[in-house]
Amino acid sequence: QKLLIVSAIQQRSGIVAVTGDGVNDSPALNLANIGVAMGIEGTSVAKDAADMILLDDNFASIVKGVEEGRRIFDNLKKSIAYTLSSNIPEITPFIAFIVLGIPLPLPTVLILFIDLGTDMIPAISLAYERKEDDIMKRPPRDARTDRLVTTKLISFSYLQIGVIQALA
Repeated sequence: QKLLIVSAIQQRSGIVAVTGDGVNDSPALNLANIGVAMGIEGTSVAKDAADMILLDDNFASIVKGVEEGRRIFDNLKKSIAYTLSSNIPEITPFIAFIVLGIPLPLPTVLILFIDLGTDMIPAISLAYERKEDDIMKRPPRDARTDRLVTTKLISFSYLQIGVIQALA
């Protein structure tokens, strides 16, 4: 019956998570968007068919896992946006050198060292930010449209923030 339920919900463009522990659950675990098998009581067939295995067989671990996954996704987007936005001000002197013939204010190797020192540490620290207050109130993201790097993120980072930084 789980398999029929999963098929019916997915035909209506729903996102389905299925939990199971037995051999009879493995087709539904395999078909679902995310299959969750029990780690202690679950059979090896169910564990093989699942995308995630609950090591403690506690359903509250699913909520914690989703929350942590959303936090990681959000923080990676912040790190990527920060890193992309710093590219415009770093390349502006080179463009001015090529187009306008203005001499470079710093040697290329020094600019690379500054880039490593000033970009990497803050970008890494963004990965450790706390979760947003509404993280579990948001609907599941659509994996087809809500990617880690989107056109909106690139245009925001390069065209808006990057240009402001370059002008500063």
